[in-house]
Amino acid sequence: MKYFACFLSALVILGTSACKKDSGAKGNTTLQGKWKVIGSMISSGGPMYFVPDNGNHYAQFNTDGTITGSAFPDEVYYKIKDSITITMTKADKITYEDYYYKIKQDSLTLGPAGPIVCIEGCSIKLIKDWVGLN
Repeated sequence: MKYFACFLSALVILGTSACKKDSGAKGNTTLQGKWKVIGSMISSGGPMYFVPDNGNHYAQFNTDGTITGSAFPDEVYYKIKDSITITMTKADKITYEDYYYKIKQDSLTLGPAGPIVCIEGCSIKLIKDWVGLN
């Protein structure tokens, strides 16, 4: 029993020391900030494929719940609905669009989740603009 306790303690120590945080990485960021559009995933009935953007479009998600930029020109407000859905609202505060979102390190993927959806699938890909952050 004494050997089992030592073995179990060593296993716990090895397991926790193997998990190393990278404090210098800019990953797992929040939605707030400036995001550059890099392209879109689209489909015309077949498999989805990537179409690059010209690099001039961006979305700024401000801490006060407003959106600025050219990526979503009609949307003015946003609200995080849950861990996978964000609601963007037009200036009239009535017309809205839900988007699923996923943040993975420095990238953000948004796709329509209702009331308008893409039957074949579509999404917009953005990357965090660390230089453009205020």
